Amino acid sequence: MMNTMAQKPVTISFRSLASLYDPDDPWPEDRRGLSETAEEQIAIRVEGRLTGLHARHLAPVEIEVPASDLTDERKELVPLAIKTHFMSRADDFVLEKQRTIRIGLRELRLTIAICIPSFLGIALSSRLEHDPLALVIQNILVIFCWVVIWQPFQSLVFDRWTLSTKARVYRLIATMDIRMTGRDGY
Repeated sequence: MMNTMAQKPVTISFRSLASLYDPDDPWPEDRRGLSETAEEQIAIRVEGRLTGLHARHLAPVEIEVPASDLTDERKELVPLAIKTHFMSRADDFVLEKQRTIRIGLRELRLTIAICIPSFLGIALSSRLEHDPLALVIQNILVIFCWVVIWQPFQSLVFDRWTLSTKARVYRLIATMDIRMTGRDGY
């Protein structure tokens, strides 16, 4: 049985067709980039619908703009521009993920180089357990190691996962059925 929520189109309204596009992008309409706001709105709305097994049964994306902004040609060109934009951005996220992994591995090597002497300092200072200065040094080194260890962990686990997820969602949007609809008023 298909999820009824996944049956409804993902509808995103824009005040005008111009607000959908990046105002500084000189490309023809079928290859124009989206504004950051439009990209974010579309991505958030689609990602909000991606739950469980029903994600592949997602209904089309419906972009709603004033009817006066639409022509038959734009009804074809705008969805093409949106798909092209999201595919390009997905590729950007993949490249950024590769860069993040390279940086994370470099950070990991640096972390090892810093933590080994710090661990030796912790071991030496722990032998002087009644010396207040040794206890301060030991605690400083422990905190220092935690701080140094966190950055490669952040890069290699969280940042990489976030970029992978964004790339997956953006590729999905690039393959979805995207329709333009016009509305009267506002």
